[in-house]
Amino acid sequence: MSGAAGSSKKMHEGAQRSRPRDMIHRVQRAWGESPFYQAQLKGPTPDRLFFQPGDPRKPDKDLAISLSRGRLALGDESVDCEGELERLWDLPIPGAALFAYLQGFSWLRHLEALGGDGGRAPARVLMKAWLDRFERWHAEAWAPYFVAERLVQLCAHYPLVLAQTDALWRSRVLTSMARQTRHLARTTHRAETGFDRLMTSLGLAIAGYCLPGCEGPAERGLEMTRRELRLQLRPDGGHVSRNPSRQLKLALRLQTLLKTIEARGLQPPGFLRHMVLRASAMATFFRCPDGRLAVFNGGYEDDGSAVLAVQSFIDPDSAPTNFARHSGYHKMSAARAVLIMDTASDLGSGSSFKSSGSLHFSTGRSRIFVNCGNGGHRGPEWRQALERRAAHSALSFDGTDMTVTFGDASHRRAEEGKGQLLEFEREINTTHEARATYMRRLFLSADGANLRGEELLTAAPEELLAHAVWRFQLHPTVRASLARDRRSVLLLLPNKEGWRFKSNCRELRLEKSAYCGEGGAPVSTEQIALGATLCGRENGERCAARWALQRLDAV
Repeated sequence: MSGAAGSSKKMHEGAQRSRPRDMIHRVQRAWGESPFYQAQLKGPTPDRLFFQPGDPRKPDKDLAISLSRGRLALGDESVDCEGELERLWDLPIPGAALFAYLQGFSWLRHLEALGGDGGRAPARVLMKAWLDRFERWHAEAWAPYFVAERLVQLCAHYPLVLAQTDALWRSRVLTSMARQTRHLARTTHRAETGFDRLMTSLGLAIAGYCLPGCEGPAERGLEMTRRELRLQLRPDGGHVSRNPSRQLKLALRLQTLLKTIEARGLQPPGFLRHMVLRASAMATFFRCPDGRLAVFNGGYEDDGSAVLAVQSFIDPDSAPTNFARHSGYHKMSAARAVLIMDTASDLGSGSSFKSSGSLHFSTGRSRIFVNCGNGGHRGPEWRQALERRAAHSALSFDGTDMTVTFGDASHRRAEEGKGQLLEFEREINTTHEARATYMRRLFLSADGANLRGEELLTAAPEELLAHAVWRFQLHPTVRASLARDRRSVLLLLPNKEGWRFKSNCRELRLEKSAYCGEGGAPVSTEQIALGATLCGRENGERCAARWALQRLDAV
């Protein structure tokens, strides 16, 4: 009975906390639908766009064909309006990933891949259906982030919607865009997260400079961008989220704003070009030899075309180094091999992903060690699972009842003719009085054919060692075979190159895993696991797991 009473009390307290939020939402809805607010959105009607921003991301023709037929799937959600495109807006549930995708209008990019009327016809049907439902005002569809994304996409792909159309249709679309821009100037501060506020302010500035008569909102968006960048961009150019995909999106959007201002014949503010160069250099830091991004902190491999567009913008003097001091990443390159390691502390990072100490390793265009990515579009269970340390190529403690927290991290680096050495160390705090320490040492040979690691756990209690596991997540394109003696794993890459992973561990495990780093449905893959209890001991109190990944022709 006491448990039921406690649960009832928590539900009551939760309901009490939600009441003020519900009241605020009801007031905002009533104000947005009122004629008084609608009157504030009136202004000059644009007759054209001053500038069409570019969109470097690669379109997906298969997605466009499916969309044009009324079918769309994203994560666990899917809709099928059986060819009646107008109904597509009525099927997704507000607040769900599919609703957010449609309201962001990024599907315009994919429809362009169909060419001619094949893309224009469904785009205009969907645009008209959107105007019929949401043109005046809508609480969810007019959320600040959605409005900003929608305006940027409409500016970038406006010929798809407006080319070869009558004046009445063009006036309706451009008037709606101008009204949304004025609405955004009043609501940008309501964006839910810091990154959303930054993207919303950038979208406001871009749309304002593209639309005649919206220069006032553009100036407001520019000022809000300056303020948010001061809060969210670190001195090395990295975003505080430490998410490579967000970093790429930020760099692209900053470049778009700079080009839009210059296309208007205006002088960009002094801070903007400097911020563009810093953010772009940091985005390029995560570029792998296959042209896409390394997967860390909820990011994805992302679009190689977008990465290339960012890279082409960088001044050689601001090219990224191999150490992002403030963002907490090290990068080691040798011949065709690239190793990136997260050396920041999880404490106060602003990210829910426990990726500290994790690594990415690739050779040529083949990825070998990766992190599992972001499953947020698959539902809360997937996201929670992929946030854990066990979903990274790092140390994790599986199934322990002990309270385990990590302290501040420290790292050191050295380079010599034979290769590069990186050390990462941090304290482990448990319910025991003794404080354990963890050190990861990585050495990459100069020819990129030999990666060696040493994992040291010192003063760790036996209960903790029993649950300590080092995991090496393999990319889905890697085929792994466990040797008969279970002391090594043979890895075959897509280019038919062979690598061998071996360890001083008495027995390696090859386990099933899932990879969400490509942004779509989870892909089945495998992981190599080293249990601390099966590794060597030194001086009675230190567990030492040593491993090596070697290219077979270099062994």
